This record gives sequence, C-alpha cells and structure tokens, in this order.
Amino acid sequence: MNNAISNNPNYDMPDDSFFNFYFLIHKNRIFTTKIALKVGEITTALLNMKAEDMKKIYDLTVSFAGFADNNMAMKNEQTMTEFVDRIIEIEQIAVTLPPYCYVNIDLEKEKQRAEIMKSKAFYGRLYDMTSEEFAEYERYKKLFSGYGIGLYIIACCIAEMSDEYFTRLKKRDESNYAIAWGAFNEYSTLSSELMASVPYYEKARVRETMDVNIGVSGMIDPDDKDKTWVVDTCEFHNAQSVIQYDFFRGMQYGRAPFRCHHCGRFFLATDSYKTFYCNEKSPENPNRTCRQIGAKNKHKEKAENNPIIQTYHKARNKYYQQKFRGSISDADYDKILHYLETMRDKAIRGKSDENGNLITYKTLEQLFEKDTLYKTLNIGGEQ
Repeated sequence: MNNAISNNPNYDMPDDSFFNFYFLIHKNRIFTTKIALKVGEITTALLNMKAEDMKKIYDLTVSFAGFADNNMAMKNEQTMTEFVDRIIEIEQIAVTLPPYCYVNIDLEKEKQRAEIMKSKAFYGRLYDMTSEEFAEYERYKKLFSGYGIGLYIIACCIAEMSDEYFTRLKKRDESNYAIAWGAFNEYSTLSSELMASVPYYEKARVRETMDVNIGVSGMIDPDDKDKTWVVDTCEFHNAQSVIQYDFFRGMQYGRAPFRCHHCGRFFLATDSYKTFYCNEKSPENPNRTCRQIGAKNKHKEKAENNPIIQTYHKARNKYYQQKFRGSISDADYDKILHYLETMRDKAIRGKSDENGNLITYKTLEQLFEKDTLYKTLNIGGEQ
C-alpha cells in the first residue's frame, strides 16, 4: 500500500485499478487517493458530463459488447488483439470521466496488464474454463461490456428522478427524498423504455444492490490532527456502483442534484435551503451567476404555479435529454434554448404573436412541439 489519501499522509490505501478502487467514507465526506469530496459531487459531475463524451463512451461500450459477444468464439491472435485494443481505447477515455477521474489509476500499468491477453501463452489457455486466464478474460469482458451503457442508464434515471420527482418536494431532506425515490420506482416508465431501446442493457449491471466490499478502519481527522475517525473502507469494482453509492449516500445527508432553472446544468443542493439556480457563472453573462440572475427575475418566474414556466421547463428538459443522448448538437441545443427563453418571456409579458393573438401556455405547447420547433429554427435533427 503506497497511496496516501488526500490531506492525510498517515493513511495508505491499495493501488487503484479499473477493477478495484478505494474510498474512505466518513459521514457526508469521501476521501480517495486523489481528492476529498462531499457525497453527491460525483453524481452531479456525471450528470454534467458533455453530451459528446457520454455518447462516445456509450458507443464504444456498445461496440465492444457486440464484438465480445459475436467475434470471440475463436480466441486467436487476431481476435485477442482487437479485444485488447478496444479495451485500451475505452480505458483512455474512462480515466477522464467520473468516477475514475477521482482515483489514481496508472493508465500505463493498466495497458500493460491488458496487453498480456494478446500473448499466445494467455489466449491458448482460454478454452480451459477453470483456468486463471479464462477468469481474467471474463472479468475484462464483463466490466467493459457494461461500463458506458451503465453510466448512460444511471445518468438518465437520476436526471428524471431529479427533474420529475425531487423538484416537486416542498422540503429537501432524507425523508422526502426517500418518498420521491419510491414514487419514481412505482410510477416511472423510464427503466422499461431504456430496457427496450438500449443495446445490451442487461450488461450494465445497474441495480439496487452494489458491487462493493465495505469494512471499517481508523483515520485521522484531516481538519484536526488530534482527532481520529472510524470510517467505512469501500472497495468498488465498477463505476455504476460508485454512482449509486454516492447518490443514495447523498440523499441520506439531504444532498441531491437539481437542474438549474437558468442554465440547465445540475448542481448539488442541500437541505439547508431550497433554490432553483446554481451558483456557477451564467453562460450568457460570465459576470453574474445563475443564482444572481434568478433572484433578479424571481418576480416573473413562479415555476411551481405558472403554466407558462411549467411548459417552458418541460420543453427545455426534453431537448436537454436529446442533447444528452447525442440526438442534437450543443449548437442546436443552444439555439433551441434561446428560442424557448424568448417565447417564455413574451408569454410572461403578455405579448401577442404576429397574428395579434395573445401568447399563452397553450400557444407555447404548440410552438415547442418538436416538428414545429425544428421547422421554425431550421434544425435537421431526428424527425
């Protein structure tokens, strides 16, 4: 063990890898070999991934799963070389994304470990299902056949849980989050829709049980060297389990991701306040935060009761999901968002359309329909 945890050189953890990586958990704080975090921050980072990054890792995983299922009957130099090269390509991207970006994975060491599978001494043993080589091969196949797919599925589920269930809560705390989570499980059809539309859905291993070994240890308080904590020592074996653990642990401490009503990015809210705006710089005005702009416009944004605002949020969330899934480009999404905001503001101010008719939320529902909006903005998109 040679990895000192962040802010605490007195505690060492084992080396991290894609198959085994380690967190220390104390209440609402997470310590890795690289960084100190608050619970919920990893989940929020996942939700804020660039759409093109999510699409790339998703596509690579789907392609790998298809190759591993359909081309590996004969395990020879050619098939094993492609098998390993595909894994290394995924690894190079994975270390830049949550949760792997928060731990110390030696990418060169991981590459060397994977490339052992290219040797005849290794793949020649794969027809013996009791061999160590076969177990190693299966472990790689299982992990990388579900990695990007699992991230996509869990991100979609948490985003809907936040947008459709958490946002309605009058109070943000553990009890109400639990109720909202139960409602999502009972009423949401998203899981069924994803199961029907996502290739190799069954390989993602996203479920309520997590692949993690938990023990206990002592740790010096990084803020007070005279105090010692009893901490959970968590050994995770895949990315999906980390996200689930971080998300549900966050709910226990009243911390959950919410989408900013101004910029559309997710931010981590706590039970100490209820806000609909993040504290990041506004995309269109870097000198002000979304929260500052939201406060200024609060008198015209009664999101909980105003059907105009509700129609706007519903449309924005829909098109954000299309961007998230790679159906539309970031540039097209920005164009759509500007149009949605413009029409929302006109409706709020009681303006009329070009025919002299008052713009109501019913008008907006028609204007925000996909075919109508794409035609208005001259966007190709999916029809």
